[in-house]
Amino acid sequence: MAKPHLTAEQTVASGIRLLEALSAAPGQTLAVGSACELLACTNAELEQIVDTLSTLSSRSSGARAAITIADGRVTLHGDAALIMPRRFSLEEGMVLAHILDVLDLDDETRERIRAAVGPAQGAMSAPGIVEPARYGSCFARLSEAIEDGIRCTMTYRSLTEGAARTRTIDPLEIQEEHGEVYLVAWDIEKDAERRYRLDRVGEVTFTEESVEHHGALSHSASESLRAQGLVARLVLRPGARTFLLDWAGVADIEPHEDGSMAFSLYYSSESWLFDQVLAAAGELELIEPAELRERLVAYGANLRA
Repeated sequence: MAKPHLTAEQTVASGIRLLEALSAAPGQTLAVGSACELLACTNAELEQIVDTLSTLSSRSSGARAAITIADGRVTLHGDAALIMPRRFSLEEGMVLAHILDVLDLDDETRERIRAAVGPAQGAMSAPGIVEPARYGSCFARLSEAIEDGIRCTMTYRSLTEGAARTRTIDPLEIQEEHGEVYLVAWDIEKDAERRYRLDRVGEVTFTEESVEHHGALSHSASESLRAQGLVARLVLRPGARTFLLDWAGVADIEPHEDGSMAFSLYYSSESWLFDQVLAAAGELELIEPAELRERLVAYGANLRA
């Protein structure tokens, strides 16, 4: 029998074509001659392809691919290696739902796409999504790292940093809260759980290491802000934009008879807080602590200068 001489790349490409053909064939079986004709390969090369495919396993269940050559037929057993339609997770489906809504598609085409690749369970909707940019450019790669348990390095610029820096993380989950999308991860250097705005994440690189169990708490955004220990008291003027009270750090809202509302705000960046007060153009007033008011005045004076 002639020795197989397929390269690794040819073996993989032929293996994918064989899986596609077996998945579509009645009973998931093909005659050896038909398989060789389809792949333009010899019997020995077909055996090489099947041997390679037999090393595969389902990433979610761990079940191994079962492909045999017997009685002149090549047969795919079970469903571990079936080529199934690609379905998105609920998080991915939310992004897709928004993109479909903003594209100029007719309703029938849009629904066909939803049905074909949307999550098998759960509603595929995009509540609160304003633009795909909120998911950043690394959403898919981080989702893969979470699913496979891969430690990563990523570049990230926080509100208090002038430039992005590299962090080594164990990614845990992706959450949407108060209109923002966050990566919850364990920061290896700080040995603590952290939340990162997804649209601030830069390049993500997989390491050779797997994630470790850290006993993560997976705080919400508001809990994480409270843990920072920075809190200010503000007043929202009558008739002001009440969506400002949707910030994650808002607590202890106190309505007043004149229509204004006092509230506490937990925050992590002083410059962010000052920017929000100044951008509100009089709708927000920083009440206390007094020393924070003084720094706000100095901050505004510097901006004018």
